[in-house]
Amino acid sequence: MLANYYDASGQRINYDKSSIFFSKKCSENSKEQVKQKVNVHNEALTERYLGLPTDVGRSKKWGLQIFKKSSME
Repeated sequence: MLANYYDASGQRINYDKSSIFFSKKCSENSKEQVKQKVNVHNEALTERYLGLPTDVGRSKKWGLQIFKKSSME
């Protein structure tokens, strides 16, 4: 699937910068299998992407508070 994406877009995936996210219920065995299959070995739950936290969780209201505060300034 990732090779198809590259072929279609011309964008190459940087595996050193890539991270993968799993649900809390995902077993360690399943995580390892997926990471090896897609060649992404970094698990990250608290990093930021484009200045926003990547781990908002189920509550989207918290994640949107950053926009509300910045628009008031």
